[in-house]
Amino acid sequence: MLTKEQNELLTRVEGDAPMGKMLRQYWLPALRSEALVADGDPVRVRLFGQNFVAFRGTDGKAAIFDEGCPHRGASLLLARNEDCALTCIFHGWKFGNNGKTVDVPTEPKDRREAFAKKVPLKSYPVKEAGTMVWVWLGEGEVPEFPMLKFNTMPDTHVRAWVAYVQVNWLQGLEATVDTAHVGVLHKSHIGLLSEGDEFEDIAPRYDIDPQPYGLRAAALRRMKDGSEYVRVTEYVAPWYSFIPQPGTHAVCTISTPIDDYNVGQWYISFDSEQPLSEDKIQFFESMIGPDPNNFYNPKGTFENRWLQDRELMKQGHFSGVQGIPIEDFIVEESMGPIADRTKEFLGSTDIAIARMRRMFLKSLEDFKNGLPPFALNIKIDYSKIKTNTFYVPKNTDWRDKFKEIAMK
Repeated sequence: MLTKEQNELLTRVEGDAPMGKMLRQYWLPALRSEALVADGDPVRVRLFGQNFVAFRGTDGKAAIFDEGCPHRGASLLLARNEDCALTCIFHGWKFGNNGKTVDVPTEPKDRREAFAKKVPLKSYPVKEAGTMVWVWLGEGEVPEFPMLKFNTMPDTHVRAWVAYVQVNWLQGLEATVDTAHVGVLHKSHIGLLSEGDEFEDIAPRYDIDPQPYGLRAAALRRMKDGSEYVRVTEYVAPWYSFIPQPGTHAVCTISTPIDDYNVGQWYISFDSEQPLSEDKIQFFESMIGPDPNNFYNPKGTFENRWLQDRELMKQGHFSGVQGIPIEDFIVEESMGPIADRTKEFLGSTDIAIARMRRMFLKSLEDFKNGLPPFALNIKIDYSKIKTNTFYVPKNTDWRDKFKEIAMK
């Protein structure tokens, strides 16, 4: 349970909100690479309550600027995209995808070049990796780009989708860190934890190992033969959750703050050893909407109970909602745009969420005192972070098996 002040501190990200200022110091995905076409339409990107414009120049290079033209504020979504630059249709001011003002035709010829150098065009560092366009919106020295496993792979091994959900960013993140709900909310889709012959108890026992980058959370469920089924989730600050999958296939979710009341929920599917199979892609796409740039569409609302199918529930489906991600989204939205964490009654399976919140509160205090945000002041090999599901015999430490798998 949090106080009202703590809940506000952790959830508000717009303007000068402390959490927003701190989170801007981290790299984050802005949009899918496929959403930008060379010399194609500029695309609006909204993050931390601010609007930006993204585009791809003739040379294939992606760029992100403030959306408003620095001259009079006209939207650069209307701009011409050509010659590796955006040209504002209002007065023809031209801005290159290298972040420099190229031309200001409304100025006298003898002073155009000098004037252009003074135009305060606000552009941002951009990287492309993992089939996504990433941006850094912070202040000061740009931190090292996080070379997470999927950011080191060829595009054939990775696929990213994004959905926009009407809840605060922390709500989206907490849903991905919470592994206890998997065997309940999603059981009609994956059949992980039935109360049949396999599991002694569907309630997991949590074991948490703090890591320099966040938390390693093991959910252990005892089998009837005394062995344990283990799901290890890796939470990587500030917004990554690596979801346990068997074998070389893996899934990472990212929760990006759009504004105080909206979150971008990213799902990245990747395979470390081979091109991502069509089966894996089709499995995920069978559960979502048709637009990979916003797959939570069409979506329900409170008024129609988020399109929940009560007849399907009578037939045995647990949630009455098709699609694992969509199940998460409707539960998140049902809490309201910003959940009131002062009224929570947490249980033992909420330990990872509680620790993550404390980590954020400590990082915010450090940041206020001039220290770097959590994990930005140390060298981390993000490419080594992996997770898995496995079984261990009775009275065996799951960490030993996890280390064995991680070494492969």
